[in-house]
Amino acid sequence: MLDPVPTYLLKESLHILLPYITATVNVSLHKGHVPVTQKHAIITPLIKKSTLETSVLKNYRPVSNLTFMLKVIERIVANRLRRYLHEHDLLPHR
Repeated sequence: MLDPVPTYLLKESLHILLPYITATVNVSLHKGHVPVTQKHAIITPLIKKSTLETSVLKNYRPVSNLTFMLKVIERIVANRLRRYLHEHDLLPHR
């Protein structure tokens, strides 16, 4: 609902859209924030366990459905952070 283009169409057109997606991600990383247009989510309450009472609000947890671009940016940031922490031996040893 947040993404105007269906996923299948985006995948088929990726060779055309990739420069624009890359530019958007790079600007976001350079500026250190997400574009305002991507700061939307659809939040759906999901029951924590199927055995819990559905009429009690505390038995639900919020699940956010994010835009495609925000998911891409989030994945790139997570990969870069993971790589940095690993390369500098900043992760706890098991």
